[in-house]
Amino acid sequence: MNARAVALRALACAALLAAFACGDARCGGESERAGAAAAGAAAQPETGTAPTGSEPLAFPSEAAGSAQPAGAENAAPRERSEAEERIATVLDTDPEGAGLDALMRIAREDADANVREAAVIALGDSEDDRAIDALIAASEDRDARVVLAAIDQLSWSDDRQAQSALQRLARSANAEIAAAAEEALAD
Repeated sequence: MNARAVALRALACAALLAAFACGDARCGGESERAGAAAAGAAAQPETGTAPTGSEPLAFPSEAAGSAQPAGAENAAPRERSEAEERIATVLDTDPEGAGLDALMRIAREDADANVREAAVIALGDSEDDRAIDALIAASEDRDARVVLAAIDQLSWSDDRQAQSALQRLARSANAEIAAAAEEALAD
């Protein structure tokens, strides 16, 4: 992966975690406190483990990290929510081998759009051709954030099917999706 791809992935991960800061339903955030905790969580060590063999990806059942919202240095620490833990675990998953299988399943099946979006971002780091297929499938997700993440990851691919998916998305009725796909095709 080139330096530009690494930088863009870092930005995408930060944006996903920052989405919790948005109380607006369109960005799926829960609250400003959750956003600050998610941003702080990105810098803390994780307790969940990514799959290394054939075991399925397991999410921690208890929030282990804590962070304080901006401007609340004297406030009591807040534990991360289960969703924040699951997102952090997904973003830390190795996108190869059993990790790839877990990420593809999560991107396709998880009920939480934020977790599906994180899986799509993580899939972008895979060298496996199956990741492209999973990203194309994610480009048809019911949530625009997941589709936009898929567009971002597909934009790095020279794969003919990925380019066809981007062309299809450029004709989307959703103006934001269409614009993102057009930009991806122009790059």
